[in-house]
Amino acid sequence: MATLPTWRKSVPIRHQQNPLVKMQTALDKIMEDFYHDFDLPSFPTKEFENLMISPAIDIINDEKQFKVEAEMPGMGEEDIQIAINEGMLTIKGEKGTSKQDKDKNYSMREINYGSYERTIRLPDSVDIDKAKASFKKGMLWVEIPKKADAATQSRKLKVEKA
Repeated sequence: MATLPTWRKSVPIRHQQNPLVKMQTALDKIMEDFYHDFDLPSFPTKEFENLMISPAIDIINDEKQFKVEAEMPGMGEEDIQIAINEGMLTIKGEKGTSKQDKDKNYSMREINYGSYERTIRLPDSVDIDKAKASFKKGMLWVEIPKKADAATQSRKLKVEKA
């Protein structure tokens, strides 16, 4: 019987780390980064005052009326001005900071304070003399009924081949 020569290749020794240890190290880093994000330095709060804010609005234009609904949280009726001039509805508002908020050491501040102005073109069919506005719990509603003859002023056109 013939003997086969022993064939050995030198293999470097690797110290293989347990995969759970790698996962634990990665998780520790993630948690450290997460908690580090809450250590925010204090910053000047004047940057968050007197900004141009922009509350969200919805516009409804149906057969009977033109209606604007605006979210204006933190404002009261006395903070809002509404005007109609030359076919344009202008809504202005001012949301000021409370005296209780002065000189506080904020870690984070996301509430915006400042002025607001929005101008919306009105359709020709509205009767501005019958316009009315109401406000409750941070919501503003401006309702402008349409003129009685507005429905008769519309017509459909047939599209013809040119």
